[in-house]
Amino acid sequence: MTERIKRLLAITLRSCGMHDPLAGELARQGDERAAGLSDILRQAHSLAHYYRHCTLVVADDELIVGGGLLNMLPPGKSGAVGELPAVPMTVEPHVQGSDPFMTQGLVRGAGNHTSVDYDTLLAAGFQGLIDHIDRRAARLSAEESPAGQGGMATRAAGRHGASDDKKEYLDALKIFATACRDLGRRYHDHALELAAKETRPARKAELEAIAANCQAATGAGPQTFWQACQCLWFGFYLLPDAPGRVDQYLWPFYQRETAAGTLTRERAGELIACLWMKYFQVHGFSTPNMARHHLTLGGLRGDGSDGATDLTDLCLEVFEELRIPSPQVGVRWHRGMRPQTLRRAVAALRSGTGSPGFCSDEQIVPALVALGVAVEDARDFAMSGCHEIIITGRAHMGSVECFLNMPKLIRIVLGLEPAFAPLPEIKLDSMDAIWRALTMQMERLALSMHDYSYARDQHAAQWVALQASLLTRDCIDNVKGFWQGGARYNFCNCDIIGAANLADSLAVIEQLVFIDRAVTLENLAAALADDWVGHETLRSRVLQRLPHFGNDDARADSIAARIITTFSDLIARHRPYRGGRYTLGTLAGVENMHISFGTVTGATPDGRKSGQTFASSLAPAPGRDTRGVTAMLNSVAALPHRLLPTSTTVNVKLDPSLLRDDEGIDKIAALIEGHFRAGGQHLQISMVNRAMLLEARRNPARYGDVMVRVAGYSAPFASLTPDIQDEILERTEHGL
Repeated sequence: MTERIKRLLAITLRSCGMHDPLAGELARQGDERAAGLSDILRQAHSLAHYYRHCTLVVADDELIVGGGLLNMLPPGKSGAVGELPAVPMTVEPHVQGSDPFMTQGLVRGAGNHTSVDYDTLLAAGFQGLIDHIDRRAARLSAEESPAGQGGMATRAAGRHGASDDKKEYLDALKIFATACRDLGRRYHDHALELAAKETRPARKAELEAIAANCQAATGAGPQTFWQACQCLWFGFYLLPDAPGRVDQYLWPFYQRETAAGTLTRERAGELIACLWMKYFQVHGFSTPNMARHHLTLGGLRGDGSDGATDLTDLCLEVFEELRIPSPQVGVRWHRGMRPQTLRRAVAALRSGTGSPGFCSDEQIVPALVALGVAVEDARDFAMSGCHEIIITGRAHMGSVECFLNMPKLIRIVLGLEPAFAPLPEIKLDSMDAIWRALTMQMERLALSMHDYSYARDQHAAQWVALQASLLTRDCIDNVKGFWQGGARYNFCNCDIIGAANLADSLAVIEQLVFIDRAVTLENLAAALADDWVGHETLRSRVLQRLPHFGNDDARADSIAARIITTFSDLIARHRPYRGGRYTLGTLAGVENMHISFGTVTGATPDGRKSGQTFASSLAPAPGRDTRGVTAMLNSVAALPHRLLPTSTTVNVKLDPSLLRDDEGIDKIAALIEGHFRAGGQHLQISMVNRAMLLEARRNPARYGDVMVRVAGYSAPFASLTPDIQDEILERTEHGL
């Protein structure tokens, strides 16, 4: 680590996000200047006014510049948990509704993620986007009148005016794109002003280079590795979500310059470290969860070749050295992956941040292709948020539209909660009858999900979202905004929560009621109504002697697979507002819906008591996997991952002593590769043991840097609410 990086890292570890002291006043001025214009033009002019007058920041030592001033913790303080609020559970939906499925805790809303079209920015810059808009506008009059058919997907009669005018849409995009280009020119001029006053020759030369970098990065596109890093930062600053496939974007520049001798590996590492810290500083330690940004390394290239390179390894080295919790890192695996890169990624778990996580191209790419994605685009996916898959710069993936409470359905089937629609009475005298009743409830839940999603996206269509519309491929050519279906691919993702609990519940009913005939269905329902109180012997039998998902048990695993297959078929009957298809996931997200839904769900046949947490994503219910990590992963690999293309996670807790030597690293690498070769899709590993977590709970000020994977994101363990801590402590601790 260079001395420069040490100084910048010390600042970064005290940062609580960026701010601009002029933001409020500039927003007011922008609104005044755009008064009387349509909604889309008001948005464009307001944004343009901000970028042309915002505070410019070029801090000492910085090599990548841009963004606001840093909010800082007090001197001597770092991003320790003691200064941060606990991570809350999100129970309220993003969009409120009176639908009983929402009010009774069966459906909850969620946020969305996206990723910038970094490839276009690197190839042509904002000037290239401006030229593209001009070409599309020139063709517009020949195709149709500005107010003709096929314009904006809906006339947006919203709070800020209305417009369905295609020409107006392109005008707005050009206004915004020009302001983005001009922001780079402002930084060019500002850096030269600083250089003129600088007395240190080395820093003076850096500032002059920074000036050229900013103009190139936002103008016609970068030519050097340093300029490419600056370009990636400007793109992220304008839409700070998923940084995408950073090693793939930078590789051509790195390869060309290192071959020419104009860039050393050490200098490239310093620039990557600067970029990484800028990503973190956007939000810093403003919240203890680090789910905001997810950076992707490795994976297939569009032509099917291995994308892992020396630059991939260098990115992993930088990540391990910095040890900052954001952006999270996801590493893409496939059979042709360089073995040294997988080992390097495993070694990076020593950072203690809970990253990197791992996913398999061999499951995700075919699943995306099955949805209609071109194979070269499917190979170019990246991770976002809590491991939501996005086709980088080409898609509105709707990740995640909503969460669905699956275990509650079995309570409805058993008559413990009311059904929300008239359904034919079914005599529950066999497992086939149980499945028929459950499927009817799933069908009604899928319809409720569709109604919610459709209304939500119909409402969102009035917002053009200029940043996403400009920086998502095909929104210009289609003359449609990001929320109107302008992207090349439009999918809406819904995540089922508690699939393992529902599978275990069905396995219990099958074994106890219909095979062993040890209890009647009515008596089992009565035990649930009593929250298992007075039925402890029966509950003990359920927990200790019956099949549970996560133990390589064929019956439990096949039931879990059938749940996924059935619900996937049901949502396929509906079409989202923006077009495309609904996709299925199991992610609990930063909303921790496996905990939130658990709090509003009574006892279930799997032995779970009222209010207790559900299983997180594809992992087994906490503590139910008792036959070792291989058996657990075999159960997960047996699921139909082809139906889960966009958001699944599997958390594994391993003892950190495994990372002490090469043998342990090799074992973990073999575990990951073995899981993926068996058919698994995702794996994220927390290198912690129970003793470490208990100590972090007792003494958060001292052990505030103990990071864990929660539900697709990483967070300091001591910052989590007690119920989330309990869920993590209950997870089975595995050895190899």
